[in-house]
Amino acid sequence: MNADNVFVISGIACLIAAVVGGGLKAFGIEVPALKSLVRQIVLGVLGVILIVIGALHPSDTTDTKTRRPPTPRTETATGLSRVTPTIVGGPISVNVNNYPRVVQAGGTTDISVLATARDGSVIQNARVVFSAGGGAFEETGTTQAMGYTNEKGVYRTKWRTYEAGAYSGNMSYRIGVQVTKEGFDRGRGTIEIPVRAN
Repeated sequence: MNADNVFVISGIACLIAAVVGGGLKAFGIEVPALKSLVRQIVLGVLGVILIVIGALHPSDTTDTKTRRPPTPRTETATGLSRVTPTIVGGPISVNVNNYPRVVQAGGTTDISVLATARDGSVIQNARVVFSAGGGAFEETGTTQAMGYTNEKGVYRTKWRTYEAGAYSGNMSYRIGVQVTKEGFDRGRGTIEIPVRAN
């Protein structure tokens, strides 16, 4: 049931309640909830308004389904053959790496994320969201960063530790990665980045 039907049905119910309340009064029966003439008038006006809204409101049930475009075909010496498209749907595989692997306190590391489909093909223009347990991403200055994979299915960013004086010993930070793209299941990955105190 869409919103238009809900408005119309609610409006009709209000009108019926207003009419029934007044009609029953003619027979000497009063419904306590509809006892007041003001309530009957308000119910009647509300019913008319809801019916008008339901009738004038554009329907949300129009067919908005889009058909998949036909798979491109290429001419070959043997006739027509299909081009193998990237498989749409399924999970996104997330591969996260960083270099240098161990970061000196106060230093930076390059983090790269590779997003691939279940057939191994790269996923372009996928949204990549980072969430670090500390330090900061250079482009945002916070523990959060976001970007999109390139034509090779890769997104790169730089992450830095806190200032060297903030560390009394070696430690590590966990960085979580989520990769999303319409038509695919969300992919997740993590990387643990060791930090060596000076």
